[in-house]
Amino acid sequence: MCSKMIPMTTIDVNLVMFLLIIPFSVLPVFTVADHLFTFCSNDTGNYTLNSPYERNLKSLLETLPSITSLTGFNYTSVGESPDKVYGQALCRGDVNSNSCQACVEQAGQEIINDCRNYKDAVIWYELCQVHYSFQIMTSMSVYTGKNPEWNSQQKLLSDPQHFSGVLMYLMTSLSSEAAFNPSKLMFATGTIKFRNETVYGHAQCTRDIIPNDCQACLTTALTELKGCCSSREGGIIVSRNCNVRFDLYKYYNGSSYLLTYPSHKGSNWKIGMVALAVCASVVVIVIVIGSCIVCLLKKRGQQRGVERSHQALLKELACPRGVTMTDEGQLVSSEDLPFMDLTTISAATENFSENNMLGEGGCRKSTCTA
Repeated sequence: MCSKMIPMTTIDVNLVMFLLIIPFSVLPVFTVADHLFTFCSNDTGNYTLNSPYERNLKSLLETLPSITSLTGFNYTSVGESPDKVYGQALCRGDVNSNSCQACVEQAGQEIINDCRNYKDAVIWYELCQVHYSFQIMTSMSVYTGKNPEWNSQQKLLSDPQHFSGVLMYLMTSLSSEAAFNPSKLMFATGTIKFRNETVYGHAQCTRDIIPNDCQACLTTALTELKGCCSSREGGIIVSRNCNVRFDLYKYYNGSSYLLTYPSHKGSNWKIGMVALAVCASVVVIVIVIGSCIVCLLKKRGQQRGVERSHQALLKELACPRGVTMTDEGQLVSSEDLPFMDLTTISAATENFSENNMLGEGGCRKSTCTA
């Protein structure tokens, strides 16, 4: 049994090529054309065209790309004072050497055209930034955060209040990671879940500053990020020494760790309310039961008092209180009646004389007149 070979047409070839291209089209595409912002400092003075300062500047911008591509960061200088030029270039931590070099090259060409005659300028791209100045950059601690126009183009969210808390938790964690974890080389990425979405973010500092300065720069940048973009699907803040960004798609290359937003704050409040309600119910029940017990005991006490009164009365009737009698039944003493013996009574009545009988007025019948 043999099979028939079917010739592949031009349409089939194009279809195969299309299917091969699709998987790669969904991967992040790094382009150097994503210009974000250019800052030309007006208060640092100008240099003269074709001056030694300009020649040193051009030489600096020519050497930055190749050196920066090796490690992703470079800080150097060219020339001697007073025409010495300091330069700094930083590529995003996930960018490969080729993309890094291409970005720094284009940034150098752009900045010298946009900021001609300026002795201090910074330019930011999606994948890199370039900064030159007439003064040492490590002594420049002034924050120069910028809010690119790109931010206003991002879509608004339906629930910005809840999203803001989740976003700031992610970005604050990344800021600490970038500043204080030496293995990160001052670049940290991470993700966090928000409902059915995944939020991607990164925080980065230039490597010529200390961790505390990095943290301070990122903290200020996050304040601006929250103000401009916490109600949007994406946002970015750039500065001389740090930058932060987030989006709802994976815009960077490589892996990143997933953070979990601590929802225990809301849970604690709910648990506290439930516990309070339960405790209140228990207290009410205890009060009701206690009141019933008190009433029952009081009622029983009254009944017992009545019973005791009846018993006491019967006992008094059966045996009068304070009466002493002999075995023959003769009264000896009584607490209620005065007791006198027979001799005393006989003497007092003159041996029970009729003249001393009660009701007779103390006189004899023979001598009393009507």
